[in-house]
Amino acid sequence: MLGMSINEQSISAEKRHYYSSSQGPFHNANNILMFFGGGGRGEIVETIIRSLRLGDSIVTVCGERGSGKTMLGLVLADRLKHRYNIIRYDLPNVSTGLMLRHLLIEICPQQADLISADQAIDGVTQELINQSVSCLSTALHGTSPGDKPYMLTVDTQADLDAATLQILNDLVQSQKNEEPGIQIMLFRRTEPGEQQGKTTHAISGDKTFNPAEDHYWLRRLTLNEISDYLRHHMMLFDFNQRDVFTREMAYFIADRSDGIFRSINTLARNAFMVAGLEDAEHVSMSHLLAAGLPARETQTDSHGFLWRHRSAMVGLLGFGVLLGMTLVIAFGR
Repeated sequence: MLGMSINEQSISAEKRHYYSSSQGPFHNANNILMFFGGGGRGEIVETIIRSLRLGDSIVTVCGERGSGKTMLGLVLADRLKHRYNIIRYDLPNVSTGLMLRHLLIEICPQQADLISADQAIDGVTQELINQSVSCLSTALHGTSPGDKPYMLTVDTQADLDAATLQILNDLVQSQKNEEPGIQIMLFRRTEPGEQQGKTTHAISGDKTFNPAEDHYWLRRLTLNEISDYLRHHMMLFDFNQRDVFTREMAYFIADRSDGIFRSINTLARNAFMVAGLEDAEHVSMSHLLAAGLPARETQTDSHGFLWRHRSAMVGLLGFGVLLGMTLVIAFGR
């Protein structure tokens, strides 16, 4: 019995270390096996797949930072990889030159030198743009790997300017066997509080350009959905720990995260880290409270306390000197 107890303690300690390590829960945010279909995400995936199969050329998905745009794009790419040649553009910056060079490398590799890496960054002439678009259009009409159409997913932090969007719009007009030669999924970051009523015209910044009829928004999760997400994630990670987050803990996470995936993952991950530091077997509300403490306010004044209150300190020092002199004179007599 003693041997069993020691072995169980050893296993429990290993699990605690595993939960608090870099491979613990809520670290694998972009693992498509952990995809959560709540908050309308599952319905959006199915609707986008149907619309693309019906021939819609451009689909736009909007959401705040941390709302799951990248995860959604990865799930869609995995679902569509047998039907399309997937091209993923996820560079932090975007411009007409960068986009065209990226497409040339993927679709026309033999013509990739039309736009060099330096030209893509510094800017390209209209002549080079026209040559590149012509080359891409010709390739989209011809034979492609596996004889499948292309799918471009654009998931970048930057907004696409009107010129780049117009080029993409021109490319989707290419037909192959009466089907689009390329279809596009645009993932656009929105600001907190931005309303869903904005049209696709506003996305492009050009009132004469309408990139898509299909326009999807990734909303924040509700309290019930956050509870489901926590249970879903823990169940996939460790079935025995599926109910570790109580309703009270879910409410706390909802209050601190505002229903944003990134914030939920960060808070839960930090709670497991605190639990690991305390060598606790299970994460608890106290660990969440410690993980959710507000950050220490940054001192705007770079000087210390004495400097900020120097006038009072000078006056106090002068008063002390005067008092000392008075006492010396009084007792000296």
